[in-house]
Amino acid sequence: MSTDLELLAAEAQVQAARSRMFATLGEVQARLKPSNLAQDAVETAAQGIASTARKGAEAVRARPFAAAAIAGTVGLVFARGWIADLLRHRNETPSAADGLNRKKKTAAKPAKKG
Repeated sequence: MSTDLELLAAEAQVQAARSRMFATLGEVQARLKPSNLAQDAVETAAQGIASTARKGAEAVRARPFAAAAIAGTVGLVFARGWIADLLRHRNETPSAADGLNRKKKTAAKPAKKG
């Protein structure tokens, strides 16, 4: 009789373990669903961006002159080509497109055959 009770207890333990395993498997499948993974990634990225923006705003409020200097420097770096062109052509006189006298257009010569 003790073996029957032990057998029933062992079967109950197996059934309980099987139920826990399938419950855990269901949770893992739900977590690994592509839509849930994408949603988690978007939420994490949004939190990171919000945190970075908040820290940046706090830094600008703490040191506005330093922030303005950095922004000006970045602007000058991006505009360096345009500024160099302005300085390079500063003393040049623009050339006239046609000059003072208009030139007569010459007719195109026919191609030689042969």
